[in-house]
Amino acid sequence: MGPPAPSRRSRSLANLILSVALAVTLGLGSAAGASASAGRSIEGPSRNAAPYPSWCTNSSAYLARADALLADRYELPPHRVVSLPHDPRWNEDPLHDRNWQFQYHAMRYVLDLLKAWQATGRTTYRDRALWLLRDWARDNPRHGAPSPFSWNDHSTALRAVVYACAAELTPMTTWLRSALDLHGRTLADEGFYVRIGNHALNQSLGLLEVGRALRRWDWMRLARDRLSALVLRSVDAQGVSNEQAVFYQAYNRTRYRLAEDRLRAVGLQPGPGFARVTLMPRFLALATLPNGEYEMIGDTEATRLLSIPGTWAEFVATAGAHGPKPPVTMAFADGYLFARSGWGEHRAFADETFLSVRWGDAPRTVHGHPDGTAVTLFAWGTRLLVDPGKWTFNHDAWRTFFTSRRAHDVVVVDGLTWQRSAPTVRLSRTQTSRYVDLRLATDGYAGVHQVRRVTWSRRLDYLIVEDRLTSSQPRTFRQLWHLVEGSAPTVGVSTVVTHRARGNVLIRELVGRPDLRIVSGRTDPIQGWISYHYGTRVAAPVVEAIRHGSEVTYLTLIVPAKGSPVVDVAGLRSTARGYAVTISIGGHSERVVAVGSSITITPLD
Repeated sequence: MGPPAPSRRSRSLANLILSVALAVTLGLGSAAGASASAGRSIEGPSRNAAPYPSWCTNSSAYLARADALLADRYELPPHRVVSLPHDPRWNEDPLHDRNWQFQYHAMRYVLDLLKAWQATGRTTYRDRALWLLRDWARDNPRHGAPSPFSWNDHSTALRAVVYACAAELTPMTTWLRSALDLHGRTLADEGFYVRIGNHALNQSLGLLEVGRALRRWDWMRLARDRLSALVLRSVDAQGVSNEQAVFYQAYNRTRYRLAEDRLRAVGLQPGPGFARVTLMPRFLALATLPNGEYEMIGDTEATRLLSIPGTWAEFVATAGAHGPKPPVTMAFADGYLFARSGWGEHRAFADETFLSVRWGDAPRTVHGHPDGTAVTLFAWGTRLLVDPGKWTFNHDAWRTFFTSRRAHDVVVVDGLTWQRSAPTVRLSRTQTSRYVDLRLATDGYAGVHQVRRVTWSRRLDYLIVEDRLTSSQPRTFRQLWHLVEGSAPTVGVSTVVTHRARGNVLIRELVGRPDLRIVSGRTDPIQGWISYHYGTRVAAPVVEAIRHGSEVTYLTLIVPAKGSPVVDVAGLRSTARGYAVTISIGGHSERVVAVGSSITITPLD
């Protein structure tokens, strides 16, 4: 259990001694200079000071955040600013949020203090930075620490870099060397290394920087070997991350690029797998909506794509103004279909139609959701069929909902629990200049087999989604379509139509008459919400098409439109093996015939 925690009085005395020691060690002349509440005299930065190391930067707003830290105010985005004790206990959790606690113990905010010191020459910033680092090291033993996030696998990785940056910028002291050594030994431990995802990536980066600071070549080589193996496991030959979330595709690309640069900076050659990182912007470009925001697949918020010069991502981020234009409008990545009507050639760039479909042989991984067979749709400047986002990383009913099947555009089964390890298998695909057709299968609900077929006509811009479900016993099935907030849907006998000023969608059930309902903002059970950004949510309508039985078929026509959707349906025939139907939109018609794995779409005018 470790020794008892010191009293606040003894801690205060120890902190005074620490301040004096810092003043002596760093040549400050008095303990007052080591206090964050010291006077605000300005000392110009050294004229011969080396450039501030880029890998030690936390925020572009470092000066404002450093000033806030001197006043014991902590800004850890996306969370609100909170005030903490000047002498932290390191068990603080003012917002009751796991991500806030993780960031608190990652201590990257200390880098704002160090950069403010480098930019202004004010030693008050430096002294507070070192005080916090030494206080954390003393109050958070490897075992018996005050918070479960003290030695969390990810917070430890990021905090190790902060200690290494302190060693880069200030004299090496006994306590700093001891802290670095403990972080290095922890990160080098095979039992501590997580081996998957961005946590493993950052663990290796932390180990690399600690090894550099302590001149431990064994740790640096171990970090190099782990990074070289991890990139091959984590990024496929198409440049697609295995974290199953668009945001983490972008995050991992940034961190792998940093890892590559830092390996070379210490004289180590990155492994050949790092060549895959150069392909990662392609996926980001394809997974970005025409309005410049990521499609919210997996743990992804409505974040804007950053321009990556010289890549497809630059073209998409600038709405076609700069960068190389992607040569394709339809692409199959590992577990993803992305398709769009164009790149702004025949209508405004932001008005193009975009759709995505998810599958995957692998089970849900890292930041992925159970979204196999899910469809999303964007057109005429708005999200139409949405993936509702991630919410937070807290273990609560809301997080459970946002990472559940019922938060996606899929068919769910009442009374059954989705098997998290269940794959969604691609059965067939057909891609032409006029249409794309994709067939998927999954057995994620015990005793239920589902085949979903998604067909998109590029010529007339409509979707047909065929769902066939077979159950070992009669069940209640709910086909879900998550709509954007403010879409004002109306329900007919077999049709739902939204009513926005611009950008609408028609959803028509072509076979039978399922029970159509609209659910919005329900809390028990939770349904009908979208979370565009961390910790925020808005009520939004969800279409539920309910059917009962042991063999159920849905044949759903989905039509996006700039204004009010108008479509004619004729010659419908549905059999046990497929369907045939004629669709007419805007004075043009085509016949769709889908049987088994084959499909034909024939223009009739």
